[in-house]
Amino acid sequence: MAEHQLLLYGFGDSLIAGHELKIGLLDDYAAQAHLTLQNFAVNGASMIPPKPSDHTWASENHIPDLAKQLAQAPAVLPDLIVFDGTTNDAINYVDQQYPLGAPAVDYQPANFDLTTYAGHFENVLALMQAKYPFVPRYFVAVHHMPAIPLARQDRVQALAAQLCHKWSIPVIDLYGAGQINTFDTKMAARFSYNSGSHPQDGNGTHLNVAGYQRFYTPMLQAQIQLPPRH
Repeated sequence: MAEHQLLLYGFGDSLIAGHELKIGLLDDYAAQAHLTLQNFAVNGASMIPPKPSDHTWASENHIPDLAKQLAQAPAVLPDLIVFDGTTNDAINYVDQQYPLGAPAVDYQPANFDLTTYAGHFENVLALMQAKYPFVPRYFVAVHHMPAIPLARQDRVQALAAQLCHKWSIPVIDLYGAGQINTFDTKMAARFSYNSGSHPQDGNGTHLNVAGYQRFYTPMLQAQIQLPPRH
């Protein structure tokens, strides 16, 4: 009898979606682990839903945030979920249009403060748990990147980790322990890009194929506990 192929759902932003190269942080990991990856992440996505006035380019005001990605995903239960969600909130929203916020006192959606990043993050966690109960979930804290002030990244990443801890979701911490930091210009030049036609342009936000293979895949392999295959 053939071994069951485990199903992985990915939610989040361009780091998971794959940006212009269409290779994100889950693709090599899924191939190595023989997982079927269904990738619902979207370039530019955030935890905080965009409003029509948020962005200069009209198309960016309709990017599906993580709550909308979840709503649009199939009801079929995956075997595993991996998601991210700090980068675009830190670029566009936190400290600029919305306060960072703090964890709610409990797990009731009525108590999530949707005027804050924390409230929207917890709302996503609650929606994920309601739609896919008992499915293992992992949050990826993505690498340091020069597109965002470092102090703001520190605050957003720390709160995301605190919220995941509250909801018993493991954090795969590339940010603090992944050995990749594209503030380092030599690392950025070798492992990052923004234009798919120049996959080593040193932008520092999106990693290229070699970057994801070298830094993300080993940590995903080490920290994700795959359910049994039947």
